[in-house]
This record gives sequence, structure tokens and C-alpha cells, in this order.
Amino acid sequence: MAQHLTDKDIENIVELLDYWSLDEKLTWERLCKAIELQLELVPAPTRQTLQKYARIKNAYDQCKKPSKALNVNINKRNKLPASLKIAQTKIEALEAKNARLEKENAMLLEQFVVWQYNAHKYGLSIAKLNEPMSKKSSD
Repeated sequence: MAQHLTDKDIENIVELLDYWSLDEKLTWERLCKAIELQLELVPAPTRQTLQKYARIKNAYDQCKKPSKALNVNINKRNKLPASLKIAQTKIEALEAKNARLEKENAMLLEQFVVWQYNAHKYGLSIAKLNEPMSKKSSD
């Protein structure tokens, strides 16, 4: 039976991909092993399980195809002192994370437009859409 991942698990896996070393080849098998070792999810989720989650799949695809500018930086990085290599690695990871977050944000905005259209189409008012969520009573 496929393992179900919590929102926190998904966030941790995406974060793991954000900081995946550019020097290490990314494969689904290596990602599953890293999840098991670093996130201590035992048994580790399978490739098929991971691919079902859009955030993980998008982060994986983004990490798998780094930009050409990053590939040029890898060659330059080999000539840098150790302290600058560390800084460069961190900058590259943050740039990759930023690109992933921008893509996720664009996808969420597209989803919002669809919801906005459907709300208008089915006669939901702004007032109804802005109603606060009901609080559960603790009785």
C-alpha cells in the first residue's frame, strides 16, 4: 500500500531537493534513500508515491534541469577558495529554491483565477467568499 505523506513531509522533501548538491546526480532512487536517511521516513516512499505529489514532482524536475548559468558556475566554482565555494553553493541552492517558489506561486495564481471564474459563474458573492472559517467548539 502506498505511503501517504503529510504536508510537513512534502515540505521537508521539497526542502531536501532545494538543497540537493549540484555535484551529486539526482535520481528518484537517490532521493528515496536521502528521504529515508535524512528525514527518517521509514520505509521511504517510492518513486511512484513521490510523483503523485505535484510539489515534489515540480521540485524534482526543477532540480533535475538546472539552468545553464548554474552549470557555468560549477566550472568557475572549482577555482574558488573553500570559503567562497561554500558561499557559492549556498547561493545556488537559494536561487534554485527561489525559482521553485516562483513557479509554485504562478501555479497557485492560476488556480486562484480558475476558482475566481467558477465563483462568479455559479453566483458566489465576494462577501460569501470572504466569510471566515467556522471555529470548532471545544465542548
